[in-house]
Amino acid sequence: MNNLKYKPTIGLEIHSQLNTKSKIFSNEHIKNSSIPNIDTNIITLAHPGTLPSINQKTIFYIIKIGIICNSKITKKNIFDRKNYFYPDLPKGYQITQYRTPICQGGYIIINKNNKKKKIKINKIHLEEDSEK
Repeated sequence: MNNLKYKPTIGLEIHSQLNTKSKIFSNEHIKNSSIPNIDTNIITLAHPGTLPSINQKTIFYIIKIGIICNSKITKKNIFDRKNYFYPDLPKGYQITQYRTPICQGGYIIINKNNKKKKIKINKIHLEEDSEK
C-alpha cells in the first residue's frame, strides 16, 4: 500500500532549434559566426521604431509538430516579452509565446520493454533564442 501523500511528477522542458534560413522575428539570415555580436540587425537589437515580423516557416513547423504529437492547435496566438538581464540579450527581453502556445496538450508514444507508453505533452510554443 502506498502511504505517500504526494505523487512524484517529473517534467522536462526541451528546446529545439528549427531549421530555418532566417531568424524567427527578423529576415536576417542565420549565420553561426565565431565573432560575438556580428550577426545582428536593427530588429534583433530592438532599435526604436522597429517591429518584429514572424517567420512564417516557424509557424508551419510548429503546427506540423503539433499534429504529429496529437496536440490541439490554437487558432489565436499572442506573443509576450519576457524581461531578462543576460549578457547575450542586447534588447533586454525575449519574445515568447509561453502563455498562449500554438500547441496545447498532446502526447507521443514510446516503446518501453516492448510495451507502448504514452508520454503527455503540456504545450509546444515558439520563442526566440536571444543569442542566435
